[in-house]
Amino acid sequence: MKKIVSIIIAVATAAATTVGLSGCKKGSSNTDFESLMAAIPKDQVADYVYPEQIEIKIPVYDRAQPGLPDVTKNYWTKYVQEQFGDAHNIKVTFIAISRNDEVTQFNQRLAGKPANQPDIIFNYDYPTIVNFARQGAFMNITNEFVEHFAPKFYERTKELDQYTYLDGEKKFVCGTRPNAYNFVTLVRKDWMDKLGISAPTSDDEYLEMLKKFRDAKLGGANTVATTTSLGNANYGAYKYRPYPLDEHDNALYSDITVCALSWEPVREQLKYDNMIYNEGLISSEWYLDKDGSKAKEQFIAGQAGTYGLYLTKSPDIIASLKENVPDAEVTVLPGYIDPVIGPKGGRKDNPFGLVSGINANCEHPEAVLMYFEWMNDHIFEMQNGIEGVTYKMDGDVPVLIDGYEGEERLNYNANKDMWCLVIEGKELGDEELNVKAQAETYAPDGYEDLIYQSYENYKLG
Repeated sequence: MKKIVSIIIAVATAAATTVGLSGCKKGSSNTDFESLMAAIPKDQVADYVYPEQIEIKIPVYDRAQPGLPDVTKNYWTKYVQEQFGDAHNIKVTFIAISRNDEVTQFNQRLAGKPANQPDIIFNYDYPTIVNFARQGAFMNITNEFVEHFAPKFYERTKELDQYTYLDGEKKFVCGTRPNAYNFVTLVRKDWMDKLGISAPTSDDEYLEMLKKFRDAKLGGANTVATTTSLGNANYGAYKYRPYPLDEHDNALYSDITVCALSWEPVREQLKYDNMIYNEGLISSEWYLDKDGSKAKEQFIAGQAGTYGLYLTKSPDIIASLKENVPDAEVTVLPGYIDPVIGPKGGRKDNPFGLVSGINANCEHPEAVLMYFEWMNDHIFEMQNGIEGVTYKMDGDVPVLIDGYEGEERLNYNANKDMWCLVIEGKELGDEELNVKAQAETYAPDGYEDLIYQSYENYKLG
């Protein structure tokens, strides 16, 4: 993994387009951490109250989901202010960052006045966060400083320490990433049933299923057998890679976004992509769908045979489909080991979740770390809300109460965009409990089995 990260950093540095961050200090290391730690001793941090109110500015993803409250002003942002901010005499200002345009929005803010900049810059993409660091967006920090002001957060995440350095200086903190099973490829089961098709057990059977979807036009004249978009057009070529992969080939060819045209597995992947395009199994205008919105639209309209997505209760994509096609049924496209190709390759999940750096212009980095610590301490209520109002207990697993529309309702995906700084999913200390929690949290009511199906697919890997 260290080698992979090194390669990613090298590619990112070579390929990145530099955006001038005029408001940033160049990799600030001038903060006097020793004085900050002396001024607020470790045993006083939890109860410390600033003599004069300070402000920290926390970014939060805005996914523009209709029907949900403003991401910067809702019950849970007020809860954070009352429980964390007021307790320390800190004003917590939330800044909306569009999930679809996050890099541009962070760059624009960082190029402006420091007063308008968030105190945290984050991203899931490691090359992107490295590019921010190369431009001087982050202050240098130390493990001692993090552990002093956020001891339990530090303990949770210290195994990820190797990913927090750049050029020998600590730039980042990382949220943890429990295994997640809510990304699935849905397939129209009602189409399969009408055509007498069983679940595919090989690549050839999968292609035959798509061709039957295409020919039967069960979604109308604009039927699309399977969905894809420009956002998914990477050339990882996983299923054509030899295993175990040669270390030289891995270093030279395996970046997930750069098309290595000289590598045989990529050649095979391009041949496959060209074939499904010319066979009419994907939209003829797939390349215009830069963000996947057209693919989503096709699936909801009942035109598409398959669709890959992260399952969430809100928005409920399956409910939207059934509003248009009441008889529609879906299942998870099963995993299988192809009898000819063998086990399918894939990219192992990153060991970390969201990667965050403290803005070089941040006036109170210690308060930012105190915020991380508070969020770490209050993960359960931030993920589940209020017992008897937003969730109920089923044994050891909190189950969200579906359909609650009161003021205390959780934001998108169970407040995910607030607590993802710390952890990427629910972690209950046992994998079976985690799967059950994900089924209850992410799957729309009545479709919990989709998470269990995904879990079975995951175990094949």
